[in-house]
Amino acid sequence: MVVDNAFAKTICSICYEDLKPIVEDLQSISICGHVFHELWSWFEYCSNGKKKNCPVCKQTCSEANVARLYFQSVGDQNDLSASQSTHGYFEDPKELQREVKRLERKAVGLNSVVENQQKELNAVNEELCNCKKQLKLEVMLKNNALEEKAVVQQLLHLKSEELNTLTSERVRLQERNMALAKELAALKLVSDLNLEEEDVLKLASLGKEGNNHKETIDILRKSLVIRNKSYKELMAKCNALGRGEARSLSKLGKANEKLKKLKTRVQELETVVEVKENKDLRAFKASKDDKETSALAKKCKYGGRA
Repeated sequence: MVVDNAFAKTICSICYEDLKPIVEDLQSISICGHVFHELWSWFEYCSNGKKKNCPVCKQTCSEANVARLYFQSVGDQNDLSASQSTHGYFEDPKELQREVKRLERKAVGLNSVVENQQKELNAVNEELCNCKKQLKLEVMLKNNALEEKAVVQQLLHLKSEELNTLTSERVRLQERNMALAKELAALKLVSDLNLEEEDVLKLASLGKEGNNHKETIDILRKSLVIRNKSYKELMAKCNALGRGEARSLSKLGKANEKLKKLKTRVQELETVVEVKENKDLRAFKASKDDKETSALAKKCKYGGRA
């Protein structure tokens, strides 16, 4: 009787009904020790997106932490039968009042549970709305990022093509510059006769990396052949100029001799012309004097007659 009276005032925190350890299956959570007889219904409720926990202390638990409790009655058979039989239980007004109060407490508990669930639902809905807004914002940011990424990739592709073009142009210009430098070096090897041995090696090894002596020797050989050919051509021109100069000097000597003869002839002709002019001048002067004398004589003659 003591055990039955002690448990008569104990209720389940889930359904708010009295715990009857003799006739009901009770479950206990081994983590915290709380006892219930509707624990599996609570776990089914918690399975809808919530973690399983204790309805009283809210401590997280699992089905593995649940154990069934077994009790042994120490009362007589009549008390057990009275506990198991409920036919005459509700005929007593006091028992009915206790049952009404129990049901009222159960209703209050259920209302509290409903209110808590409604608050949780509102919080979940608000959180869901915020998540939707956040999701929409993140989707918009993601789309903007994808558009910016596409633009950047397109710009990167264009810059890569431009870089490849400039690189090809640079390589082409470098090759052209090197070819011109080699041509200039070969021309200098051929034309400059005052180059030192070190300068010759530098010009011959222009654009050659490593110990590529064979190519350097080939360039020097070609330069030497070209220089010998140029030297021969120059000597031939010098010989031709020498012969031409000798012929010119011979012609100049003959021309000088002829010029001297011509000058002598001119002097002789000038002397002859001068003698002839003097002779003519004297003859003209003598003729003039004779005419003047004759005129004077005639004047004197006619003057005397008058």
